[in-house]
Amino acid sequence: MTTYLVAGGTGTAGRAVVAELVRRGETVRVLSRRTGSQDGADRVIGDLVSGSGLAAALDGVDVVVDTTDGKTRSARAVLAAGTTNLLSAAHDTGVSRAVLLSIVNVDRCDFSYYRTKTRQEQLYREASVPTRIVRATQFHEFVPMICAPASRIGVIPAFTGTRFQPIDTTDVARALADAATDGSPSQDPVTVGGPEILTMRDMADAWKTATGARGRVTNLRMPGPLGAFLRAGQNLVPDATFGTVTFAQWLAGRS
Repeated sequence: MTTYLVAGGTGTAGRAVVAELVRRGETVRVLSRRTGSQDGADRVIGDLVSGSGLAAALDGVDVVVDTTDGKTRSARAVLAAGTTNLLSAAHDTGVSRAVLLSIVNVDRCDFSYYRTKTRQEQLYREASVPTRIVRATQFHEFVPMICAPASRIGVIPAFTGTRFQPIDTTDVARALADAATDGSPSQDPVTVGGPEILTMRDMADAWKTATGARGRVTNLRMPGPLGAFLRAGQNLVPDATFGTVTFAQWLAGRS
């Protein structure tokens, strides 16, 4: 029987991956700094940044699925040193392959977080363990994550000239589980996008209606390299539709 370890398994995407692998009847471990159980999986103790506990956590593991995140500057070490430590321990313990969750066209944007994710991808491509990268469009949570804090001061931003192809984390989890169970490592990433393309204005209006949030939906221009990336449509992959859950369905499921 194949044993899977999910790094970042307590996060938004990681939890969905754990649930999907358990649903498929697989044996799953969740790398964590705390013991316990989760969705039918056992948590094992390990720290990515220091490397402490990784060898024991990976003992007997066949496949690693890496859903780690690090959007804040203080958390970026998870994607840098943490990735190096994880892949090194995977090699030393005989892991047969590793799968990484990343972002569509991440290497085409100079945004600092995207640069860090690009470097993480490179570490996977250079790893001695066979690997596969799954790139996804923004999750359904992405636009609400921007809108919710701003709504508290009466503004719901709708960045002009930007469109999104939001994908549900359950769909992303299916793609990661497929890649993890396939056993065919490749240097070419798997690319998955959501079922529809929406303007941010559409999404902000829908989110406001669904949540009853106060605030005026306001057209704004997103500055910097991320804004340029989004306005150029680099976050869209209309030929790689994979997701099945629409943004409206996701909003309805949260009410």
